[in-house]
Amino acid sequence: MSATVSPRAQARPSASALPSAARHLPSLTGLRWLTALLIFGHHLMAVEYFGGRAGDLWGFVFEAGKTGVTLFFILSGFVLAWGYKPAQSARSFWLHRAARIYPLHIVGVMLAVVAAATLVPEIRTDGVAPLGANVLLLSGWVPDWWQAGNPASWSLVCEAFFYLTFPLVIRLVAGRSGRALWTVAGAALVLVALAPAIAGASPVPMSAASTPLLRLPEFVLGVVLALLMKQTAWRPAPLRFAVPLAVLGYALSEAPALPGTEIRPGLAATVGGFALVVASLAAADAHRSSTFLARPAWQELGRLSFAFYLVHLLVIASVSSAWPDGHPELHWPRAVALAALAFAISLGLAWVLHHGVETRMQRVLLRFDPDRRGAPRVPVR
Repeated sequence: MSATVSPRAQARPSASALPSAARHLPSLTGLRWLTALLIFGHHLMAVEYFGGRAGDLWGFVFEAGKTGVTLFFILSGFVLAWGYKPAQSARSFWLHRAARIYPLHIVGVMLAVVAAATLVPEIRTDGVAPLGANVLLLSGWVPDWWQAGNPASWSLVCEAFFYLTFPLVIRLVAGRSGRALWTVAGAALVLVALAPAIAGASPVPMSAASTPLLRLPEFVLGVVLALLMKQTAWRPAPLRFAVPLAVLGYALSEAPALPGTEIRPGLAATVGGFALVVASLAAADAHRSSTFLARPAWQELGRLSFAFYLVHLLVIASVSSAWPDGHPELHWPRAVALAALAFAISLGLAWVLHHGVETRMQRVLLRFDPDRRGAPRVPVR
């Protein structure tokens, strides 16, 4: 009598077919820094450091720089799924994520309140409720509050929701067949394109840009691509193909909606291109052919990227506050010098916060890890 094998068991390749590298993916750490620089460039454009033709050129390059947040969301899903440990309890997972982002988030909100009371009054939050919602990482659920507190922390509201749902998401998709995972990936891209239409038709106020539920497909796409590499030994396209596709996706992020609709296929192209380059960089690391992003300097900068992201807009706006309207619009040599000053202050502050707050508070909070203390476990899966 022959033994029967379940379809899900058949879908799993042998261990020898899986990528050969360890859990750490250094190129993705370096990519975080490139992503932070992309967002930095976008905010220099928004605050109008550059005037005249230089400003037009800067806007042409960095108008789509806000999609760097999309890349962060995909990276987050990919890295969490790549390092997923079935034995880890949900409580342990949530504590690790909270220890990673919350202490620095609180410092960022405090810095934003000080900046709003002094140099940058235009970011002042009116009312205790929106400020409190930002502190609790809930403000993005109310579209009018999406930039309450620290304006950059709206993306952390999305990340907090992703972390909350990850134990359920990974339980639903881990161990599925390649066909099922590709179906989820395709559905995620469709939902990305439909997000503006869903927001417009929703009976409750939603924003395609900042409502966490509508940004969840980007995170899920990162999760399923990591699982495809781990479970089916899928090898993504080489970087020489993935990078041009990511650049094309970046350019298409500003493409108009389909005529007569709010459907934005350009957004799906952006997310798809970014997801492919994330997977390709991971594959390079996994198959022991790491990129320049894995070099030590890029690793250190990548570790600073979270702190840099949280403070850079506050610094950009504070430096430009010396001009009456807060928008310098300078000739390019002076604009470059001013941008370099804002960059240097942001990087220095990020270094202090990373080493003085982020890493230290992580060590303190992780002492309460229930798995580490041997508490009864409620597995993520």
